[in-house]
Amino acid sequence: MTDMNSLARALLANPTKLSPVLTYLGGKESQRFPLTMLTEGVGNTKSIDRLEYEYNVKTRVRRVRPVASTVANAQGVGGALFYIPFTDKWFIKDYVLISKSGVQVRIMGDPTPQGSNYIYPVRLINPDPAASLPEADLVEGSLFGQLFAPVGTDWSRGNASNWYAPGKIRQKLGTVRKSYQLSGNAKDFVMDVQLPVDGRLTNLWMDFEEWQHMMNWKEECEMFYWYGEQTYNASGEVGMKDENGQPVVVPPGMFQQIINKDTYSQLTHGKMKSTLRDVFFGMTDARNKVVDLMTGTGGMEEFDRAMKDELTSNVYQQLNDGKFVTGSGRKLTLTGYFTTYEHIDGYTIRLTYNPLFDHGVVAEAGEKHPTSGLPLESYRMVFLDNSNYEGESNLTMVNKKGREFLRWAVAGSTVPRGFDQGSNLRASDIDGAAVHFLKMGHVLLRRFDTSLDLQCVAS
Repeated sequence: MTDMNSLARALLANPTKLSPVLTYLGGKESQRFPLTMLTEGVGNTKSIDRLEYEYNVKTRVRRVRPVASTVANAQGVGGALFYIPFTDKWFIKDYVLISKSGVQVRIMGDPTPQGSNYIYPVRLINPDPAASLPEADLVEGSLFGQLFAPVGTDWSRGNASNWYAPGKIRQKLGTVRKSYQLSGNAKDFVMDVQLPVDGRLTNLWMDFEEWQHMMNWKEECEMFYWYGEQTYNASGEVGMKDENGQPVVVPPGMFQQIINKDTYSQLTHGKMKSTLRDVFFGMTDARNKVVDLMTGTGGMEEFDRAMKDELTSNVYQQLNDGKFVTGSGRKLTLTGYFTTYEHIDGYTIRLTYNPLFDHGVVAEAGEKHPTSGLPLESYRMVFLDNSNYEGESNLTMVNKKGREFLRWAVAGSTVPRGFDQGSNLRASDIDGAAVHFLKMGHVLLRRFDTSLDLQCVAS
């Protein structure tokens, strides 16, 4: 095995191309980093030449507005003009509004500002002189929606229209590193790595210890993408500095990017169905509606049990003909475990095992489930919206161009194989060598309001 067919040398020559391949191979074999797999492993990456990036995000369009403060007593009796305070100037003159109980009123004039709110003059649509707008519809927080704009028969004037612009978000790229040392007397255990290159399979080799460090590096990046806590404020100022006075930038991990949070003690089909509808009801502009449910062993068991309880409680038939039990006599096999759920609203939920929730440091350090003894983190369910919006994947890895994956060695008495062996010059007097990894990047969730972090709180 020569240096020419060393994977280490190939990585030096083309790290940007080979890193996603290693992610795909390692992720496919071990499932240790599913988030990296769903982005870098399938080509959902973008490289930029800046340390910050901006992107537009279009969240769910809301055409309703809340009452800003409670209005005492029922209003509008006898067709009288009355006033409703709203939190902004979204509603437009001439339009008909509908309350939560279905009562309609027409806006009779332009709103007037009152403090931070706007006061709208309205009249009831109902011509019955005894009709009124119920007091319950005028409680602070009650919602009104805008319908259409009826106007006079002649001499009417134009009004206006509402529109939503996407919000603009700015994020920073974070830098992570990992190093390992090799002693001068280290043993060489070698493994073959089969890589798809230019449409054909090529066999390269790598020291087994080096492969383990590579996979551990990928796993640490995975934890960075999940558990990273933002170190800069809304103005982009970074308070944390290292020993050189340089800012330590950590962009928000997936748990910080997902704004929808909920808890459960025991999962039921009803809980999942209603919760998911609340979260994903706004995916009207999505294409290929796919939600990846990432969870650990505990979450997979809860998901399967909830589906089977639903079957039992609703007495579904036609499931006895070998679908859950195979074999005969003394050679029966119990099988049949749910891994996919198709919601009635049209999206598909795919169960994806995330070993990080079982064996990661957060799982090991956290509390245990009172019944199973598994880590509570193992029951965590992350419903990750992996759909396409306007031709782009909702889940994307953003890297600094030229720093997608850096790897170098500091030679001492020995030089790691795959690096230049020809020179007697050394950078260190240590009896051994060191290898270093570095990456500058971040996993971006474009639509942060269409995913869900569901945590178990069993006690």
